[in-house]
Amino acid sequence: MKTKLYILLSLAVSLFFQACETDFDLTADWKETTIIYGVLSQNQKVQNIRINKAFLGDGNAMQYSQNPDSINFDTADIRARIDEYYLGSFMKSYQLRPVWIDRQYDTSSVFYNPNKPQILVYQTLPYSKFGIDDFTKDTIWLNPNSVFYLVVKNIKRGTEIKSFTPLVSDFNISKPNINPNNPIINIKDSESSNSVKWKAAKNGKRAEAIYRFYYKEFTNFTDTVIKYCDFALGTFKSDRTDGTEEFETSFKGNSFHTTLANQIPFNANVKREAYRIQLIFTVIADEFNIYLDVNAPSSGIVQERPEYTNIENGLGIFSSRYQKTRMAKIGPNMEADIVSRFNKLDGSFQLSSANK
Repeated sequence: MKTKLYILLSLAVSLFFQACETDFDLTADWKETTIIYGVLSQNQKVQNIRINKAFLGDGNAMQYSQNPDSINFDTADIRARIDEYYLGSFMKSYQLRPVWIDRQYDTSSVFYNPNKPQILVYQTLPYSKFGIDDFTKDTIWLNPNSVFYLVVKNIKRGTEIKSFTPLVSDFNISKPNINPNNPIINIKDSESSNSVKWKAAKNGKRAEAIYRFYYKEFTNFTDTVIKYCDFALGTFKSDRTDGTEEFETSFKGNSFHTTLANQIPFNANVKREAYRIQLIFTVIADEFNIYLDVNAPSSGIVQERPEYTNIENGLGIFSSRYQKTRMAKIGPNMEADIVSRFNKLDGSFQLSSANK
């Protein structure tokens, strides 16, 4: 059997194409294909772009996938940059340099290789910040109103690969109404309804929202570890990308507390304290949303799906995302409800010193 494998390097999708031997030579007349994966974010101090190639050969393609030379270009052949334009005018270029970074191991992945602990990315050189978020005081690294053009040149092949993306803009969260000077969220263990309301982000198409509950775990009464569990609020798609839509979702307080009880392992041998709660929105641009939709697992009997890319002279995706967070202290009533519920389970939670 001869196997052809195009690697589309994304956070969530690996596509495999296999074909059995036929009357023609599958490895004949192969054309090199550049694979791009890049998602820009103004939250990030550096931007990473994956620039790889499709490979083809006889034998086991899974073995090829573990060999960096099979999927990586010679870095001496690649010249890459990101050009920023604001209102149609060129602002500046961000040069991309090859950098080997630690990979996140997944021992179940066909690409897992303990002998190759790093992956090659093309990373922006240091650049100045754009501004500061008024609420969180976090740094904004890229102008969210600019459009960014990726240009990759292979000087050996004489090819040029291009794409562009706007950035997902900031947006307003109106519920819960958190006081930035004393941020507190109080979700009671009851049938009461809790709402989250926000305005859609300009250039954003899909948003995922979660509450993240942080707690302290004390072992041997000396070591303190911060752990967390997530309560999903849902995935929301905008009909438009002009930032004019409003969304609101609600949930019962006892469903939140039930999720905590289901996700936090019972352990009567440790002591825990409720620590913080964080509202997290992750919003992706339209092109990234289409890419994920096209490459989502098929639920029907028809397995063939259209190929989607926004890369000129290549394959893959170049898009953007934005993550907006609100960190808050846990209200005393909410903390008391957590302690009360776990008293019936394992007695692991106790009131923090501030609320004793």
